[in-house]
Amino acid sequence: MRNTLILFVAIFAFGLASCSSKSYPDVNWNNKKWTVVEILGAPVQTSGSDQDAHLIFDAKKASFSGSGSCNRIFGSYEIGKKNSFSFGEVGATRMACQNLPFENKFLEVLKSVRYYQVNAGELLLKNGNKKIVLKLQ
Repeated sequence: MRNTLILFVAIFAFGLASCSSKSYPDVNWNNKKWTVVEILGAPVQTSGSDQDAHLIFDAKKASFSGSGSCNRIFGSYEIGKKNSFSFGEVGATRMACQNLPFENKFLEVLKSVRYYQVNAGELLLKNGNKKIVLKLQ
């Protein structure tokens, strides 16, 4: 009887652990600043400042904020099975600046993201063909 009880408790505990609401890797991304270092295979010059294009994820809300290099950006994201990943509608402030062509390209590329991979401290965002479109560190 005691062995049956122990087995039941173990199975119940395992069941609760497997039903965790957040078992995705974005928990490790929470509040980390991911700076864009490459877009569509082209290196991006960075300054180490908040003006660099970057994303900061809020895993609890499945949302992000950041900079497109000119304007503040924000929105939602979704992670699915097999490393699937997509951004929802992206909002942005609308100030004019010299970096606007780059920022527009960055926002366009965000719409094409369908997969992610974390590799050696880099977040690789990929399109539907699993080609890397954004590299962030």
